[in-house]
Amino acid sequence: MNSGSLTYNASFSPAAIEARNQAAMRLFKFLENVVVLLLILQFSGALIALVLTDPNDLASESPLARKLWYPGYIVVLLLCLKQLPTLVRMAIFNPLIVICVLWCGISYFWSIEPSVTMRRSVALLMTTTFGLFLAARYDWNGLVQRLALAYAILALLSLFLALGMPELGRMQEIHYGAWRGAWLEKNSFGLGMAKALLLMMCAFAMMPKRGWFWIPIGVLCFALVLLSTSKAALLSAIFALIGFFAIRIFRRFPVLRIPLMYGIVISISTFTFLLIFQTDAMFELIGKERTLTGRTDIWNSLVLAIKEHPWLGYGYGTFWGDPTGPSYWVRFSLEWGVPTAHNGWVETWLSAGAIAVILFGFLYVCSLFLALDRLYRGGVENYWVVLGTIQFFMISMSESTILQQNDLSWVIFVATVAKLFAFEPGYWRDKPIRPYFQPPAPNV
Repeated sequence: MNSGSLTYNASFSPAAIEARNQAAMRLFKFLENVVVLLLILQFSGALIALVLTDPNDLASESPLARKLWYPGYIVVLLLCLKQLPTLVRMAIFNPLIVICVLWCGISYFWSIEPSVTMRRSVALLMTTTFGLFLAARYDWNGLVQRLALAYAILALLSLFLALGMPELGRMQEIHYGAWRGAWLEKNSFGLGMAKALLLMMCAFAMMPKRGWFWIPIGVLCFALVLLSTSKAALLSAIFALIGFFAIRIFRRFPVLRIPLMYGIVISISTFTFLLIFQTDAMFELIGKERTLTGRTDIWNSLVLAIKEHPWLGYGYGTFWGDPTGPSYWVRFSLEWGVPTAHNGWVETWLSAGAIAVILFGFLYVCSLFLALDRLYRGGVENYWVVLGTIQFFMISMSESTILQQNDLSWVIFVATVAKLFAFEPGYWRDKPIRPYFQPPAPNV
């Protein structure tokens, strides 16, 4: 009896209770990370869209795919409860993001399809909220490592689909044989892998001891970009590689900073000159023609539609929905079922007008300046902050990524910009956290 009593008392001792609490916290943290990873994968749009979208009607929404988002939104709200004070702080520090999202919601009052605008505005709000949650929950290293892990899973999944199930992992009609991985279309896949390549390099820079994983996955991502045959993705991947080594030189060798900056300015000026005066030769160099595979034809056709509602747009998320609506004349003139504007800025103009474009343009310029400032004040995170912000702009020129609901690119942009505007302390390997406005540390 005494032995049993001693055992009973020991199980309720402070040390035992503390051990159980620690174990429960570790389990909760593990489950939280798994849930966050699954949400990132869901917002990527991979696999689900590939399986559920009608290839003959890319602009339409699958009812089942739409319903699958509702559990995700509930989980996002539950996750936000624990981080609510920090999340509110992030929102307060980022009024421009809040205003852009609210403006899309307000477009309900002049929308050509108010119910669609309301539904998609709520989806945009939840997408933005998830980005703010990531910014509030994780430091720079935690954010980049989790995003890189999610994209590594997507890269491996895409490799499996393209090799093991080519009827899913490769294009079957247009661009036959080009790899599309877990995405519906090869350009989305290629641009996703270009972003993945950047994330692998940034994750390696922040935690070199995991290079055994990030480096081979980064090589795989670049190979997948080539297999997608997407020229926009290839340019984005090359930019990521050159930009990474340029920042590396800028950080490690201060004596080379001025020659490096001159080299960047001269390179950009030369590229711009050749693009203006030797347009055909530049496009031939990357295997493209002036229309950018029909994109300029789409943009030219959309000019007339924009002129009908220049300032307020047609209502968030409504332009492409009704086949007999304003998009009919665009598709009729081009003689194919155009699903999107293939340009984030034009898409935003159609949805919420020039006011939304101006608001987001101001947000982006401010974000870019804050990102560049990290080169002097920030830590190792400036690889991702600078290159990720510029890469988002590059991708937005060929894909509709700005203010897009249920879109991982927008989630990542919100998370990055939220931390920039909140002046999140930099991440330094093996160094204590230091306030953002503390004088710059020695280069490492």
